[in-house]
Amino acid sequence: MGSVLSILRYEYKMQITRIPTWGVLLTSLFFSLLDNFPSGGNLHRLEFLTDPAYLIYRAMSLDGLLLAFGCMILLSNRFPVDQKTGVKALIMAGPTTKEQYIWGKMLGGLGYTATLFSVFLAANALIYILAAPFQISAARLSAALVKGMILCALPVSVFVGFVSVNLPALMDVRLFYAIAVVLLMVNASTPGTSEAMPFYCVTSGDLSKLIWQHPRWPFGSAGSIQANLLFLIGGGLLSWLLLLGKKRFWRYE
Repeated sequence: MGSVLSILRYEYKMQITRIPTWGVLLTSLFFSLLDNFPSGGNLHRLEFLTDPAYLIYRAMSLDGLLLAFGCMILLSNRFPVDQKTGVKALIMAGPTTKEQYIWGKMLGGLGYTATLFSVFLAANALIYILAAPFQISAARLSAALVKGMILCALPVSVFVGFVSVNLPALMDVRLFYAIAVVLLMVNASTPGTSEAMPFYCVTSGDLSKLIWQHPRWPFGSAGSIQANLLFLIGGGLLSWLLLLGKKRFWRYE
């Protein structure tokens, strides 16, 4: 357990202090504010922007995709860079096991991604409540923010953190970039709807409808929500199992 925590702390510190990390976060926040800032134009364009839950839903499902993609790219070199810099050899020289090494890396990626999504949603909420030209219920905004973080951002962070750390250790990183770009394009080109969304939507899947639903077209497909959750959590765990079974990844193989 101590080895896992040591690797986790190392991973988290290395990633969270990188300049590109904050560049990705600020870029995502910039586009989110362009889209959701409670200005006269946006309030006229977006019928439900006066609802705090709609703000969190929209920021997560639409603008959060850019943040998820940025995190995937930034996390994709964690195992390869350890190999190149000799950090992996140093870790292997101690009592750390293969499972501990992988878990430390994955949990570091999860903590890193979850932190960025939490800051992203909290910044959207703070700017919204400070700038809105109308009265906002702090309780409703807080409830929507907690829902967004727990019900949507956390499963997304599991998927992004686990897949982005593990898959580049199983394939050429350029192939992983191509897969990530295809996933981004497919998600970005899938229009939002009050009907069931495809299960493979990362930030705009039906989990996000637990934050906010259109009042005229309530959504009640529990199966679609479960499929989206299974894709995010299951995809992350599958990448871990694939890496765990990879030959010649550790000293005993």
